[in-house]
Amino acid sequence: MTHCNGCLKENIDGFCTACETKIFDRSKVPVQLTFNWNDIQDRITGQPAAFSISGVQPKGFIGRDKNNLLAPNRNIESMYIIKPFLDSRRALHFDSPANEHLTMTMADQLFNISTAKCGFVKFANGEPAYLTRRFDRDKEGNKLRQEDFVSVLNATPGPNDHGLYKYNAFTYEDVGNRLNPTDQIRFIRILVFNFITGNGDVHLKNLSLLESADGDMILSPSYDLMNTKLHINDPKIAMNLFKEMERTKQHLLTDTYIYKIGDFLELGKRLRVKDRILIAVENEFRAAKPAMLSFVDKSFLSDAGKLKYKEVVALHHDYLFTS
Repeated sequence: MTHCNGCLKENIDGFCTACETKIFDRSKVPVQLTFNWNDIQDRITGQPAAFSISGVQPKGFIGRDKNNLLAPNRNIESMYIIKPFLDSRRALHFDSPANEHLTMTMADQLFNISTAKCGFVKFANGEPAYLTRRFDRDKEGNKLRQEDFVSVLNATPGPNDHGLYKYNAFTYEDVGNRLNPTDQIRFIRILVFNFITGNGDVHLKNLSLLESADGDMILSPSYDLMNTKLHINDPKIAMNLFKEMERTKQHLLTDTYIYKIGDFLELGKRLRVKDRILIAVENEFRAAKPAMLSFVDKSFLSDAGKLKYKEVVALHHDYLFTS
């Protein structure tokens, strides 16, 4: 069975009409690109433009000219971010684009979590790629103000920090205290979703505020959502929920703390989210495991990738909701 390369709707070959509208402004962009990752690397001095997953996942920027996605050049506005698969030293490296696409789409489709619009595509040589539309640009391509929480909280590296300050300098409680009440509810749901889907890389740079049409700074759409457990062995969550909670430090895999849904609800209470809303969040995710496991089968993951993804979801869901 074919699925939309955007929303994973069934019986769609390529992008459905709704995804063409959301991602490409109604243009009929083909799934198969006309260039390869090397064409992007060759246009960038030194290393690729940026990295994610703790510095191991390359990403570049491309523009669009009507129905054609283009490699970067000086005359085309870079409206999209594209990521190739991970290097072969990582487990299931070829699955990383499908992994990110699945996780982002699941957040959007099953939980109505605002995410960057994205799709699963292939380079000219057939290699898979993850494509996402930049949300820090308006429809005319003008840049919107965006601040990640390294900037918002003024997090600074210490001596010999090796970049770990984005994990250790602050907690999720610190982030939540800088959000408006509506965004605090969104934030709790995002954290629970990320825990169940095995995303151990939600650090300060992967959380942002974005300028609204009214000039307010609100929680941005979620981005860089993926099940990192498919590819690397990392802690269950990237940062401490609370300053006083004893938890594993980054890259120290002797974690003895078992997270429960009550930990996330306690965070909500500290952020003064109403009890009835927190109960609704708990009930929503408690009942979500069957739908999440079923949704994985729609993805472009390999059979081995689907199996591992489901194992992580089942295990982490049990952590939260099993006594």
